[in-house]
Amino acid sequence: MLRNRRLRLGRLLTIFAIVLIAYSSAGTDAVSQAKPVTVSYGIDFAGYGGGSVDEWLKTRNYTFEKDAKNRSLLGLSITDGVLTLEAKRRMNGFILNDSVNVEKARTIRINWGVKNYPEEVSYQKKVNNEALMIYIFFGKEKISSGHVLIPNSPYFIGLFLCQDELVNFPYKGRYFHAGGRFVCLGKPEPGRMIQSEFDLDRNFKNYFSKKETPGITGIGFGVDTSKAGGGGAGSAFIKSIEFLEEPTTTALRVR
Repeated sequence: MLRNRRLRLGRLLTIFAIVLIAYSSAGTDAVSQAKPVTVSYGIDFAGYGGGSVDEWLKTRNYTFEKDAKNRSLLGLSITDGVLTLEAKRRMNGFILNDSVNVEKARTIRINWGVKNYPEEVSYQKKVNNEALMIYIFFGKEKISSGHVLIPNSPYFIGLFLCQDELVNFPYKGRYFHAGGRFVCLGKPEPGRMIQSEFDLDRNFKNYFSKKETPGITGIGFGVDTSKAGGGGAGSAFIKSIEFLEEPTTTALRVR
């Protein structure tokens, strides 16, 4: 009986070894055949060496619009390659770069987070405010804003982090129903940096019923706490943005 048990145990160990070797080989093949991701265009703040953040951004083709011009409303700082935007009270401003020209980009990858979420805001409740919105503009065709006093704009998708919104749902704002969507990519805890990835090509086609996705012609950072509680205070940070030529499989990584 003892001999039979030893034989059965020996057979099990042999089978286990064969399975383990096969699994290890398959994993090696999968890694060796993985296609490298090509970055079409990248944005980071690692080159900042001190001095005025405004001037440093201006030399990189960023312009300041509305309340983003006022440092008593919007604080800007760069520390260890991370840009922090702080709404000190209720405000609405934009930092825009319309010199971007990326013809081929499938996915956007963002390393970012929120330090302080604005209070009492929610797209679900029609209070469309956020600590940071990253705008991606597509093509050059100007799409109606839906209001005679608001300039028309190229198609755009705004990406943000939230507390109460639905994740990956394309919200419409008060205007730009024909050419704009706003999408929450995650709900990180305050102060936590995450990595978000979003399929620009697929979602653009779905949101706007298009067969082709135009090239990326602009990017912007928006801070809107104009209707927020708590005096409109809020802050967010961003480390980097990358436009990738191929889709990736990871939607969210926590740092």
